[in-house]
Amino acid sequence: MKITDQARDLLNQILEDEDAGCLRLFFAGYGCGEPDIGMTIGEPEGDDELHHINSIPVAIDSRIAHMTEDLTIEGKQTMEGPKFQMLGLPEKDC
Repeated sequence: MKITDQARDLLNQILEDEDAGCLRLFFAGYGCGEPDIGMTIGEPEGDDELHHINSIPVAIDSRIAHMTEDLTIEGKQTMEGPKFQMLGLPEKDC
């Protein structure tokens, strides 16, 4: 998994502002028969794998860890606030 430098800078600011522990990627149910990945700021949960990626603490739900190997998180600042996008997710057939 990769986190771009721009996403890192935005995430560092959010983690500091919210006094939160990490970026967390989690199992968010199934869509088209494949697991969906959710992303939030929070604390690690019991079955999470803990990593530091581009200096960001990241907790990854063990149920979706295999799906994050080729994942890249990009971020940009918009008028509505920071926006993040996950690139490299498997394509769905529906």
